[in-house]
Amino acid sequence: MKIATKTKTNLVEMGKEWLFFNKNSLKNSTLQTYEYILDKHIALSPFSYCSIGKITSEDIVGFSENLLSSNLSPKTVNTILLEINSIFKFAKTMYGINPPYIKYVRDIKCETRVLTVSEQERFERYARSDLNNYNLGVLFALYTGVRIGELCALRWEDISDGAVRINKTMHRLRDENGKSRVMIDNPKTPSSNRTIPLPDFLSRIVESRRDSDGSYFLASENVKMVEPRLMQKHFGKITELCALDGVTFHTLRHTFATRCIECGFDAKTLSEILGHSDVKTTLNRYVHCSLELKRNSMNLLERLAV
Repeated sequence: MKIATKTKTNLVEMGKEWLFFNKNSLKNSTLQTYEYILDKHIALSPFSYCSIGKITSEDIVGFSENLLSSNLSPKTVNTILLEINSIFKFAKTMYGINPPYIKYVRDIKCETRVLTVSEQERFERYARSDLNNYNLGVLFALYTGVRIGELCALRWEDISDGAVRINKTMHRLRDENGKSRVMIDNPKTPSSNRTIPLPDFLSRIVESRRDSDGSYFLASENVKMVEPRLMQKHFGKITELCALDGVTFHTLRHTFATRCIECGFDAKTLSEILGHSDVKTTLNRYVHCSLELKRNSMNLLERLAV
């Protein structure tokens, strides 16, 4: 039922009500992301404190253009617009307020960076030359495809019988007092709860370094845990020393998926190892065929030649 007085509520107030309504169904990391977007972007829009019923599609288009001109990426702008759209959908459902049409900006997809075989070999040689906890983590991610938060959250008890069980992730989030601290949360999605068999060589390396089951996998005498921020920092040093440009930690996940396809993995198996809910996500986002794989595939047609 429409409540007329709610049409005078502004977008920020409605956004806070939307977050409060949904807070028990959202992960802490997701909730904090929504709160950040509301405070740092939506609250600064020209129409943020206007009556929600008076905001037009033209207002939102102008806001999108301003965001793009401030050097935000199209992906980030669309994330902000998605939240605005969710707030309007909530307003319509709860109070019958008709939402404006929201036009998303065009996101030009850039080719995802994947290590070539020679780059991967160079990368691995460096990691193996000094197999400290950071380098072990990098090697582990390269041959399992785990996300950085999943890697940092691992404890020795999660690794046994030649396999690793992924059932949590690590974030650095703000607590109720606004202070930043490390938190352990559920994985990204339900399908991210998974068991990954380890390649034999990696299992041998891991077992040779096994510590007490109560400690973190990447802990050491001087470091209780390796949080994602520290891992990112160390990873940046490795890529610089190995002269690898345009590489992020997530590149390891894409590289793992690509090498798996090149080695003949079926898509369903790879999808489950990566923790995806469907094979399409795996094929569309994480499989990047190398020129060599394309050449070998094309040469299969030779048997048809007369």
